[in-house]
Amino acid sequence: MSAIPPRPISDAVRARKIAAAFEAFSEAYDKYVEDMDHLISTADDGSLYRKARCLIVGLDDVAIFMRRAKHVVEWSVWPFTRT
Repeated sequence: MSAIPPRPISDAVRARKIAAAFEAFSEAYDKYVEDMDHLISTADDGSLYRKARCLIVGLDDVAIFMRRAKHVVEWSVWPFTRT
């Protein structure tokens, strides 16, 4: 009995999955930033605040990545969904 090879995934299906995975990642990142911003901004200026604020301060590079990645998904990946 020979194993049936998996069906190849079309570019359109793969592009939709890539776009969906990025969307889920983007939503999770947005929630993280929102939650951390609230938690850090409402903390007392104590030891926890000083140590935890690095988790939200300096996310500019991540924001740049997210903006660029969104453009890649919209302009380079999404057109494959129409094939």
